[in-house]
Amino acid sequence: MRHRRGVAVLVALAALPSAGAVHAAEPASGGPVRVTAAFDRDAALGAPTALAVDLRLDPSRLTTAQLTEVRFAYPRSLGVVSSGLGLDVCTRPPRDFAQVLISAPGLGGCPRNAVMGVGTARAVVRLVDGQVIQEYATVTLLSGPVEDGRLGLVVYVEGQRPFGAKLAFKGEVSGAEPPYGGALTMRMPVIPGIEELATVSLVEMRIVIGSHAIRYFEHRGGAVVAYRPEGVELPARCPRGGFRFRAQVSFADGSHNAGSATTRCPRAVASPARRR
Repeated sequence: MRHRRGVAVLVALAALPSAGAVHAAEPASGGPVRVTAAFDRDAALGAPTALAVDLRLDPSRLTTAQLTEVRFAYPRSLGVVSSGLGLDVCTRPPRDFAQVLISAPGLGGCPRNAVMGVGTARAVVRLVDGQVIQEYATVTLLSGPVEDGRLGLVVYVEGQRPFGAKLAFKGEVSGAEPPYGGALTMRMPVIPGIEELATVSLVEMRIVIGSHAIRYFEHRGGAVVAYRPEGVELPARCPRGGFRFRAQVSFADGSHNAGSATTRCPRAVASPARRR
């Protein structure tokens, strides 16, 4: 039963339906991997904003092997690392990432000031007995330790229905080849025994970096005060042709697929926002 729960929740690590953001992108093509990215409705150049990333996979047009990596490339001009996000570090023991399926309350003991993004996911689980189950989960993206000069990431996926289990994945923020400047990577190792129980097809995943729902805490005058951290910093000028994004997914059988999109610039223009 433990493994069946883990399989279903693992499936949940995929795309997402768009929330209420504008300045969104349409996918460059109707391929099996579709990615869109959207800024806040009131986003302005030179100011911080939330960035909603939606990934949609078409299982009927992809391999049936398990998804092992998602890499989301973004423009160099976006201040993901230089934002007000990830003030604290989420440090987990290596066994969490080796086991993947873990038992931990809340954020697994990680500080709230390490949260960089939150979201949802949906997946399809096909059990060996022929049952097909839709699995839904929540996703939390946290800043991890810096390794080899790169900001580490910790990704928690927590099953909501019909299963209830928590998965821990490791990732990183790194550079990317032009025309992109950086990339968020999430790695999902295969859990031993999964192939004997079910076929997992990741379908949707949505992560909002710098979400309005994120709250940090700081000490002010002897009291602990909650505040919303600044999100992704937009440049003062729009890149020519808009903001370009790309999502690449890799599978256990060695295959890869990708999708790209371009997000138009916010219409409003603001002076650079003051940092906290």
